[in-house]
Parts: sequence; structure tokens; C-alpha cells
Amino acid sequence: MTRKKNTGSRALAKHQPPALPVAHRMNGGDLPVQVDAIYHVRDVHPSNDGPWSKEADKIAWTDQMSGYACIIRRSAQGGHLGGYVAVPPTHPLYGMQPYAFAGLGIGVHGGISYANECQRWEHETRSICHVAAEPPHADRDPLYANAAAQREDDAWWLGFECDQPGDVMPVFGYRNGRHGTLEGVNERTYKTEKFVYEECVRLATQLKAVEEGRDAREADPGPQATYYDPREIGR
Repeated sequence: MTRKKNTGSRALAKHQPPALPVAHRMNGGDLPVQVDAIYHVRDVHPSNDGPWSKEADKIAWTDQMSGYACIIRRSAQGGHLGGYVAVPPTHPLYGMQPYAFAGLGIGVHGGISYANECQRWEHETRSICHVAAEPPHADRDPLYANAAAQREDDAWWLGFECDQPGDVMPVFGYRNGRHGTLEGVNERTYKTEKFVYEECVRLATQLKAVEEGRDAREADPGPQATYYDPREIGR
């Protein structure tokens, strides 16, 4: 059964921020992206210096092609980023767990490792859920609500994590990472906002194809080659 947002005594329209775009230049990218919300969370952000230093800790936007809500969120454990895409209850993959995606041929960094409902119980700065339509507060940039949040929040979120064997995790640094160096791989790399954004778009494209009855593998634009090379630090 579809659950509507509980607006209680506060009318949604009364607290809805202006429906204006916010341009954010993803770390590692050249062109600004229209986003709905950006969060900087001090106790989640890595304290050590690196390419992540000026990045946000959560970014929410609506993918223009698919219409799906998307989120980039930083892990409080590893300091790395993860990407998440929301599909509606009518989607064929709604409610499916990560192990069920093995034979579907959906390509994304490290594979789909997350599948869950909206985290309504989490604070908005950390949740994997639609951006709520409410006034900005102290730890949130003055941004705008995701349009999907004004309708229903019964989405099923599918996502991936940038904590794979070839990835740098900020809390462990470049030298003593969680994973050792892979055979044939000289350097592990930190996956920036730009990388995760492009992988979210890639995932959304394939999920839209599935919704429309098409083969996800044929819709897959392919893995992104963009990453942050740790050898470039200090140059």
C-alpha cells in the first residue's frame, strides 16, 4: 500500500522551498549539474586531506532522462562515496535484494550492493531517501526539495559503494588501504563526485530500460573511465 508523506499540522505547500535549480560542479568534473540538495556533515567528512576535502557528503538530484531520484552519499565508516537510484513501486525490480540482480546484466561500479526502502527514520543529511519538502536548516545548504518527495516516498533504492578492491577509502588513506594492491593494478584510485554521479546516471539509464521492458545490457552506456589518480596530489 502506498504511504503518503505525513505532513501533520504543517501544510506541505507552506514550507515548500522555491522550485529553482541549484548548479553544483561535481568534484572532478567541468560542467555544473542541476541538483536538489547538498549537505556537508562534519562528523561524516574525512578529517585527513585528499581529493575529498572540498566534496559534499550528500548530494540529491533528479535524473533528467529517467525521472528517478538519485543520491550520492558518503559512508561514515570508510569515508568513501556511494551512489543510489530510486525506483517506484510499479518498477519490475521493486523490492528485490542485491543477490537477485546477478543474472540481469546491470552494470555499475562493483555491482548493486544496496537495496532498501526510504530511510525515513534517518536524519535527512544522512538518509537514503527523497529530499523532504521543508525549510533549510543550519547544517543544510539553502537548496530545494526533490519534486518526487512531494508525491510519495515509497521508492525502492538501489545502490553501489566505492569501497571496491581498486578504490581508495579516505579513512585508510592511500598507503594503508583496506584492500591491498590488485595484481596488474599499480595504484588504487579515489572515486570522486563526478565518477559516482556518472555511475548513478548509468544505473538510472539501465533501470529505466528495465521499466520499459528493454534489455539493461543494451541500454548500458558502459563503465566510466574517470577517477582521481593519487599520484596527482600536490601537483
